[in-house]
Amino acid sequence: MSNKEFIKKQVEKFTTPLTPEQFTELSETENSLIILEIPLKDYTLTEIARIVESNNAHVMALSVMSISGGSLLLVSLKLDVDDLTTVLRSFERFNYSVLYYFMREGEVTDTQKERLAELMYYLEM
Repeated sequence: MSNKEFIKKQVEKFTTPLTPEQFTELSETENSLIILEIPLKDYTLTEIARIVESNNAHVMALSVMSISGGSLLLVSLKLDVDDLTTVLRSFERFNYSVLYYFMREGEVTDTQKERLAELMYYLEM
């Protein structure tokens, strides 16, 4: 994609209203997603970026959508890390309301649950 095509695509995205479905849509290039609910008066992008970057993560995409008549914002952050645990704990520590999160790694899978159950069974013998 050339620079001109990229700029045109970004302008088209900017000029068309964002639907809730587009807001929460995941792309294949990002590894994780966090959606925060923040009162408009408390929204500071520099603070959010500082929290993310202090946990060795980078914001790859950011979308903001106002709700409740503009008094609240939903902030969608797509990050480049596989495990969000430290980032989520930092947001909790700074009293941010995390509505949703998704991470490609770091979650316990069914196979891991089965292996843990087998280990616990073995240890109880």
